[in-house]
Amino acid sequence: MKAWIISILCLFSFSSLASIEVSIIGDQGTISNYQQLLELKGNNLGTIDDYHSPYSDRATVSLLLLMQAISFSDLDFTIEFKASPNTGRSLREVKQGDVAVYQADIWESDFDDSTYKSVAIIAPNTFEKGFYVSSNSPLLTQPLSLEQLKELPISVGKTWHQDIAQLEQSGFANINTLNRNQSLFGMLSKERIQIAFLEFPNNPDLAIHDSYGSFYPIPNYKIKFQQSRHFMVSKKHPYGAEIAQAIDQGLTKMARLGLIEKAMRQSGVKQERVKHWQAPEVQTPEQN
Repeated sequence: MKAWIISILCLFSFSSLASIEVSIIGDQGTISNYQQLLELKGNNLGTIDDYHSPYSDRATVSLLLLMQAISFSDLDFTIEFKASPNTGRSLREVKQGDVAVYQADIWESDFDDSTYKSVAIIAPNTFEKGFYVSSNSPLLTQPLSLEQLKELPISVGKTWHQDIAQLEQSGFANINTLNRNQSLFGMLSKERIQIAFLEFPNNPDLAIHDSYGSFYPIPNYKIKFQQSRHFMVSKKHPYGAEIAQAIDQGLTKMARLGLIEKAMRQSGVKQERVKHWQAPEVQTPEQN
């Protein structure tokens, strides 16, 4: 009997040793939204196949996909979330190996030799953004050519480097960058800026509703991003290789089930309503 008890204790000991802690860093708002979304869907990652919810912005659905990918893999894991004040801080901690994974898919250009890059969550030429204005803006109703739009001032966050690059490559030269403490929506509502470059939400009228008001895209124009987006895992983290392999294993299974495609549609990344909107031709460096 004593030997049997010892063998059972050893089994539990080995089981606990086999479990890998997956640390995920990101902003507290997205982490909280994910936890509420998971609870709303029954707290079972393996059974979620509908991504509609009041919490389903793109970043939150991206974190859900990441968690599902790990759960669909063979990895024995536990999860630890770490809140960070901004994306730059989060990526530094991942690249230093202090944390294993960043919470959401990010641009291919953000990766370097210190990180593993997952299979693509968003393929090239898939991610799109629009030009948002306040609800009383005359730009919503007046005729506007693409060349006229290119002359107008477009506002983006100062650290949105890929947005700035994509706008420039699309022929936009009048780009205003705002600091982190300057709210795009607040400045739109006070008419301190004219147009904000933002993602399309999954709302029937494509409106973004904020405490500052409701904001709408200028009809018929969009920007299509050339780069793909992926999950980032640290090569310097002790379990980075195992975690990266597990994420790819899970994503492959989810892609076969159609879950990633469905999540992209239901979170607003793939918008049928702007399918025929005009996207300016991208200018390569040789053309500039």
